[in-house]
Amino acid sequence: MPAPQPLGESSTRFSALIESLSRPHDVRGLSLKSLHVTMAMRLCALFDAAGRDPVPDLAQRYRSVEAACAVHGLVQTVKQVWPEPFMVNRPCCLAMTPDEVTLVALARSAQAGNRAAFTDAITGFVRADRHDALYNATIHAVALIPSP
Repeated sequence: MPAPQPLGESSTRFSALIESLSRPHDVRGLSLKSLHVTMAMRLCALFDAAGRDPVPDLAQRYRSVEAACAVHGLVQTVKQVWPEPFMVNRPCCLAMTPDEVTLVALARSAQAGNRAAFTDAITGFVRADRHDALYNATIHAVALIPSP
């Protein structure tokens, strides 16, 4: 039997990432903007399944049509660039899926204006040629979601 190969730097990084995503995350620990992004993804999934447009509900929630369109634009961009179907939990669920955890990391990075952290969060997962579209949509949505 061959000897096990030593783990490379990228393999170690991805192992740590997978381990962190496998731990349960709770929406109650999120900032308000991160919670809004997570819930928007969940609501859009419900509306999509029902064949309805989520923008009117999001506009009422954010008291802004512009913010609703930006958040819906982020959802549409995620659906286009994510390498597999984006998994969400029901809006009433406190636990977060690994996709939702990743999106929250992207929203935090975008809100902080930290492009390097944003790229690090999705490198090796989302194709590099899709990072700009995702970053721009995330920045736009996070900037327009109302603060408390």
